[in-house]
Amino acid sequence: MKKLYKWFSALPAQGKMFNIVAALSMAGALFGLFSTVLQASSLISGVSVGALVVGIFVLFLGVNHTRRWLVGEILMTAVLCCIGFPFIFFSSGGIYSGMLAYLVMGVAIIALLLEGRAFTVMLSTYIAVCVGSIVVSYLRPELVTPINNEKMIFVDVATSFTAASILVSLIFKYHIREQQRVRALLEAERERAEAASRSKSDFLSNMSHEMRTPMNAIIGMATIAKDTRDNDRRDYCLDKIDEASTHLLGVINDILDMSKIEANKFELSQVSFNFEKLVRKVETVLSFRVEEKHQTLEVELDPNVPAALIGDDQRLAQVITNLLTNAVKFTPEDGKITVASKLLEDEDGVCMVRVAVTDTGIGITDEQKDRLFTAFEQADNNTSRKFGGTGLGLAISKRIVEMMGGFIRIDSVIGLGSTFAFTFRAARDFSATEESAPADEGDADFSGRRILLAEDVDINREIVLAVLEPTNAVIDCAENGAEAVRLFTGNAGGYDAIFMDIQMPEMDGYEATRNIRASAFPNAKTIPIIAMTANVFREDVEKCLEAGMNDHVGKPLNFTEVIGKLRQYLPDD
Repeated sequence: MKKLYKWFSALPAQGKMFNIVAALSMAGALFGLFSTVLQASSLISGVSVGALVVGIFVLFLGVNHTRRWLVGEILMTAVLCCIGFPFIFFSSGGIYSGMLAYLVMGVAIIALLLEGRAFTVMLSTYIAVCVGSIVVSYLRPELVTPINNEKMIFVDVATSFTAASILVSLIFKYHIREQQRVRALLEAERERAEAASRSKSDFLSNMSHEMRTPMNAIIGMATIAKDTRDNDRRDYCLDKIDEASTHLLGVINDILDMSKIEANKFELSQVSFNFEKLVRKVETVLSFRVEEKHQTLEVELDPNVPAALIGDDQRLAQVITNLLTNAVKFTPEDGKITVASKLLEDEDGVCMVRVAVTDTGIGITDEQKDRLFTAFEQADNNTSRKFGGTGLGLAISKRIVEMMGGFIRIDSVIGLGSTFAFTFRAARDFSATEESAPADEGDADFSGRRILLAEDVDINREIVLAVLEPTNAVIDCAENGAEAVRLFTGNAGGYDAIFMDIQMPEMDGYEATRNIRASAFPNAKTIPIIAMTANVFREDVEKCLEAGMNDHVGKPLNFTEVIGKLRQYLPDD
């Protein structure tokens, strides 16, 4: 029995079904043969049932030897149903014997063994044979051998038992099929989870590399700068530190943007901006990288694109910067990169603009295209090792473009280059006026102004003091929100502006701002309070404004922005 069980367990599902039907059919046929002997039935009846027994046995041996399961199943159903039914029907009493059970058994066998086209053809043939046999028995009753023997009960019992057993097997088949379906779904889900886990593991590995590389440059160049007395070498180190810091900030911003996208907290602002100036600014920022690789960068702007649009200029610049950065990265030296814009439509004051970045770089395969806009993925596993990058830029860009009512697509030929094109919708700003070139404001001078700086971190206070020192403003420092409130109330009317950090001990920046605004001093409601914090999400900015602050400056500080805010809130008298 152990060997039999081991042999049966090793069979595929199709083989198991075949052998179950063969065994049950053999049992039913042997019962039928035994009953014909007991009844002393006609010779043709005995030969029919005996031939059925031999046929099933031969099929059982032959199919298990060749393992041609589908061929065996078709032959088995043909022998049992299309051939066996009419022989036994006419030799064993016709419809008045156990043939109704046999008819049901045949349908169950076909359903158990066959699927698809083979099932349809065999079932149709079997039904035709059964109906034909019944019709002939009514038209020519003399062809049916009558059964008038009490022992005929053995035939009925045997056929009914076999039919019931095969029906149970049919249920077993569909139970197995459902288990296989569930198992396949679970396996597919497991593979997807493992693939996602591998992608995130690769992403974390890339992130570690992308963050440690600029950190290594910053720490290394800082060490070299401290140890050298050569001013030119020190300036070189400072330039490299600045470059590495900018790269590290870009990596951090990508991670934060992706986290906001996954948390469904990514939002766009709506401000008026000049599209041409935006593109030219991106061109200026990336021009040094283009020059380093001796590449050519051409900008082709459609004059039909309105000068003033309303949308999120920073996010739009981020998309163009991402595409241009990739183009520079993957285009060899002396290559060419083109940025082109085109107005596609202008209806009811809403414009659809297309921006295309074309390069003569390495190109992208069709398979790689499908992976490019997936978070934590790059076109090729070797890409991050050879060219660097987080694998987040294009996923973020795709999300931004979709939120702007557009789409992004790629056209590429391996070895010839790629074109990344996207569209976006933006409303015309009819209220905008022609801007004149800004006058040279020169160095900022805030002589006679007094500024309160609330910042708990020593090095951050030192940096702000150093930046504002050339402006001639007087700076008072508070190490927490409570001290900032005390300094303000103790010097009523003495401060012209406040830079307020948010996360500080004793009292945070929100509460400090509310306390200052609630005080009874004349300028408490009007003094400009500018948040100076690393909390840079949109909800953080909104929370600062709700607390009573006038504006927001994010860390790491952009010193031009800091001076610009002071110019905005401390105009010349």
